[in-house]
Amino acid sequence: MKYKLALAILASAAALNLQGQFLSQNISKETHPKTKDNTSLKDASRIGLTSGAKAAEFQELYDYENKDQSLADAMFPYQPSVHRAYVIMLREQNIISKNEASKILAGLSTVDSLAEKDASLHVYMPYEAALIKQIGSVGGKMHIGRSRNDLDNTTNRMFLRDKLLQIIESLIYFRETLAAKASENLETVMVAYTHRKEAQPITLAHYLMALDESFSKSLARYIELYARINQSPLGSGATGGTGWPLNRQRVSELLGFEGLVTNTIEGVAGWDHIAEFASDNAIYLSGVSRLASEIQLWSSDEYKMAELDNSFAGISSMMPQKKNPDALERSRKASNLSIGQLMSILSSLNAIEYQHSGTRYPLDPKPLEAVLAATHAMTGVIRTLHPNKEVMLRYAKENFSTMTDLADMLVKDYHIDFRDAHEVVAIIVKDALSKKLTADKITVSMVKEAVHKQLGLMIQLNDKQLQSAIDPLQSITRKTGEGMPSPLSVSKMINSSKSDIIKRKEWLNAQKEHLHQCAVNLSMLTSTIQ
Repeated sequence: MKYKLALAILASAAALNLQGQFLSQNISKETHPKTKDNTSLKDASRIGLTSGAKAAEFQELYDYENKDQSLADAMFPYQPSVHRAYVIMLREQNIISKNEASKILAGLSTVDSLAEKDASLHVYMPYEAALIKQIGSVGGKMHIGRSRNDLDNTTNRMFLRDKLLQIIESLIYFRETLAAKASENLETVMVAYTHRKEAQPITLAHYLMALDESFSKSLARYIELYARINQSPLGSGATGGTGWPLNRQRVSELLGFEGLVTNTIEGVAGWDHIAEFASDNAIYLSGVSRLASEIQLWSSDEYKMAELDNSFAGISSMMPQKKNPDALERSRKASNLSIGQLMSILSSLNAIEYQHSGTRYPLDPKPLEAVLAATHAMTGVIRTLHPNKEVMLRYAKENFSTMTDLADMLVKDYHIDFRDAHEVVAIIVKDALSKKLTADKITVSMVKEAVHKQLGLMIQLNDKQLQSAIDPLQSITRKTGEGMPSPLSVSKMINSSKSDIIKRKEWLNAQKEHLHQCAVNLSMLTSTIQ
């Protein structure tokens, strides 16, 4: 029985999933999509152009939508640890006797077993009633100085901190995947777009590291949020505290919290950490959605710049030629869910006073699972994406993406003011379009004529100068400044990202180890008293 109890405490206090499996220091198969077996899933829809196994990360986008777990059920696995830590504190403060503490702790093991089969016991009052039925009225002493208000807020914070660590872990791996894909594509030339119009030549690596920089800020926000969530409100009571000599700091330490929500009113009324979590999710998934939207555009039949791997694509039941970007669209859908959740939370807070209230909208399990599912799916999409390098390069050569370089050449070599050079190149582009010429077919004579027409100048331009200006690869190579698209500059960004990821991993492992040690200590103390 004691062995089972120890396992239960370890599960509820330090597990990063809600099935009672403790998340070890190593990234688990459950949260590390790279280890998933993509061949294990069989699906009747895997026919036509997408025949073959569906990626497990892709399937996750379907599974979370079908999963219907209540917040009460999601929070319940943390109650056993809270009850035990609180009883230990009551005993240490001589509020209850050792015999009473021992009876309560033994009874908790019995009720926890009953609760595995009876979901009605996941709610506190029925749970307490079951405890009293098992051990008598002494069971009611477990609740001395405590309210459901501070109890629920405590278990909610424990649930949220574990989901937050899962999201942080998944985002770290997402960034690793972006950096790895970028390393493979340092010279994969493509065009950057503004206003959905071709702008300037870059590389795929440059684009991916832009995303990494964006997601690094989301990761930083999540890590900063962890410290604000990982504070214990237990001991706040209903709102005004209690006259009992509770040791709130002791309970906080036993449960792995970093400190207290000090003021007892804030302990039960505070909801900004909920709004902040929802906001961080909405900001992050908006970035994920933008990425998914862009890849969907690249993979369209008209662009053909990239091909989605079959394991992340779906089919049409009617049209055999279709290969639908389902993983992309469902990831974008997850973003919509997170934004809706944020609006619900903020609206509920705007409508109530600063006090404990059932009006407040919580952060439900499903939107959190949506964040994980979208992160895992887009990680897999990037890892398996097939860039069409020839098409990307052709677009960069043919579609006037280097016209700024041509204007810059006129400024540097012939001391023409940039605005004048801008107008000269505009004439060249119009001339090329009227002749149905692509950018790489612009001639020296076309440039000379445009300069003379606009400025009345004669320049001694040669073909080598012109080709150097309009070649996208040379354009990229010239841009060696910090953050620019040359392979040298992007390599520095990749190395910087990898260094940051190492630090984030160290932080993550430290948090998991801390929760593990707290769970072990709680288990040992419980066994001692029993």
